[in-house]
Amino acid sequence: MKVLEERQDPRVGEELVFATSESGVRIAVARKPGFSTAAGSFGVRFGSTDTRFEDPEGRRHEVPEGSAHFLEHKLFEGREEKVFDRFGRLGARFNGGTGFFTTNYFFVSAGRFEECLEVLLDFVQHPRITEERVEKEKGIIEQEVRMYEDDPGYRGLFLLHRALYHRHPVRVPPGGTVESVRATTAADLQACYDAFYRPHQLRLVLAGDLDPEAVLARVEALLDPPRPGEPRRLLPEEPPGPARERVEETGPVQEPRIWLGWKEAQGPGLGRPLLERRILSSLVLELALGTASERHEELYTRGVVDDSFQTWYGSDASYGYALAAGQTPDPEAFEEGVRTAVARFLEEGVEPADLERVRRAAWGALVSGLQTPAALASRVLSSMLDEHGPFEVLDVLEAVTPEALE
Repeated sequence: MKVLEERQDPRVGEELVFATSESGVRIAVARKPGFSTAAGSFGVRFGSTDTRFEDPEGRRHEVPEGSAHFLEHKLFEGREEKVFDRFGRLGARFNGGTGFFTTNYFFVSAGRFEECLEVLLDFVQHPRITEERVEKEKGIIEQEVRMYEDDPGYRGLFLLHRALYHRHPVRVPPGGTVESVRATTAADLQACYDAFYRPHQLRLVLAGDLDPEAVLARVEALLDPPRPGEPRRLLPEEPPGPARERVEETGPVQEPRIWLGWKEAQGPGLGRPLLERRILSSLVLELALGTASERHEELYTRGVVDDSFQTWYGSDASYGYALAAGQTPDPEAFEEGVRTAVARFLEEGVEPADLERVRRAAWGALVSGLQTPAALASRVLSSMLDEHGPFEVLDVLEAVTPEALE
């Protein structure tokens, strides 16, 4: 095990040890003295958008939508015993998640940390994928897909994605569709695993009252040998403008809902550019339409928006968009009100006092969100998968200027 760096950040009071295993897994250990719980997060930069790729051996693959999520299910099934039962005996909380570009697996325990760590590293590295197991799981995943399709908020978000994007795979939810789930085979999932779940592409974060040297030695003994080679993602070319101006759907909801989206012409890439775009765009949305802004207060007083109103900036290396959304009895008034408020914000510009207010709020939310081992492990893993420093977000916040926001 090669220790690369020991880093302390007095702004958040955290200390991290970064290392790389002999097989290439990049690891971070965060010491949280005095905590009774400990957490582990294991992730890979592979998600639902990776349906077309060339594996490290040069073979091209096109797998059904939702394959990354299906593969997550298969890993949790374990080889001989379900992971649920293994973690259950240890009293640990555990789960996983598949996004557009990443998949992660985690546990939180209040004891028997080393045994939990063994389970985590074992089931992620040693799946058993067979046609019989895949067929057996399809009904469960179909139910999950249908459940999300019945949620108005989830459904509306992906209507917006289909309006914004012509071909980019974020058009499709991470779970895929019922049809794509039914079309998935064991060979599809094995191809995904073999291409992306290679040790040097995995990231592991452990947080708690731990001895980094002892933990790293144990991790090294549990990791598989290296498997060199890089897959190549084959994303379709996406035009800069939106696919459609408007998409509407009728359904049994109590009140109409609306999503307004602003599409980036292109994605910012990974690392610092991605982090800066996320922070700056989120601050702009908060300044323009946040609950503490005069524009939001006016819209709320007039009844144009209510407590369901929200803004959001979503992005990754190859895409980015901002949105404003909410429930409203009058979608036309909502759209006109939000557009007018945004136009006013562009005319008035950024007040330094307002910038300082939202900067402090963002800083406080970030720091307060790192207080538990589980939260810290999740934050550090996300930063490693996005290829920027774990607390580099604070550097970006410190450097924000009104000119950058404008």
